[in-house]
Amino acid sequence: MKKFFYKCILTLGLSLVFTLLMPFFDINSSTVQAFSVETGKREDYRLNLRSITLVKGKSYPLKVYNLPEKAQVSFKSDDKEIASVNDEGVITANKVGFTVIRVLVNETELTCEVTVGPPAFSIKLTKSRLIIGLDKSDFLNVILKPTNTVEVARFSSKDPSIASVSAGGRITAKQLGLTYVFAEIDATDSTGARRYDTCTVIVTHPDEVPLLEDYFNEHPELDMVGKDELTAALDEFFNSYYQKESSGSMISALNSYLDSKFNLAQLQEAREALIAKYQSNLTESNSNNKN
Repeated sequence: MKKFFYKCILTLGLSLVFTLLMPFFDINSSTVQAFSVETGKREDYRLNLRSITLVKGKSYPLKVYNLPEKAQVSFKSDDKEIASVNDEGVITANKVGFTVIRVLVNETELTCEVTVGPPAFSIKLTKSRLIIGLDKSDFLNVILKPTNTVEVARFSSKDPSIASVSAGGRITAKQLGLTYVFAEIDATDSTGARRYDTCTVIVTHPDEVPLLEDYFNEHPELDMVGKDELTAALDEFFNSYYQKESSGSMISALNSYLDSKFNLAQLQEAREALIAKYQSNLTESNSNNKN
């Protein structure tokens, strides 16, 4: 009973204190609104990008998000010769350099930095052949010229079911077989076709990868065969070999196949004769220079 009595007295006392102090606190409607405004606060205006690198001659649309109805939006470039922008916000790269696009939304200014670089005129993959284990990944790198180009190579796979390729050149092996990965730029050759380079991708069992790599290293005479002719032969072999249940060594089967196609011993002799001729010419040239 005493505990209950004390609790009643304490509750009554707190109620009395709170009633007496209420007039000293200014809890008005504006204080309440301050809490509700935060939950309904409008997001700030923003652009779809703050900076961009464009190849000379290319365009890209600039967009403004969180615009209120009937908002007044204007676009302006600090240097139209480098990059211009139209009333719809489309940026066009005109000359190599750097500038800033300014977007005015009512009285708020947003900016986007624009760097314009030269296009590429040549492309070369660092690997012409890639041997990769099933379910594994690897990267293809490209060499673009000029070295200061801002253009990015576009990758594609002839058969993505065998090996797919990402926008950054990441190869993923998905199925046993052979396919081709292409890297392309905008520049064109004398026929009007876009310039590109190709990598032959062979997908095999992971334990066969080092065996295949050793085989090609040990058979440099295959370099005597034209690239297109050799690639076609490898395509025929691998895409038929993995479609049927084959017994025995894959390396032995490949060697027999290529030997029947190109006569490896004859290729080796031709290669050795070419090397001997080169060395003889080099010795003769050095001798003449001494005299």
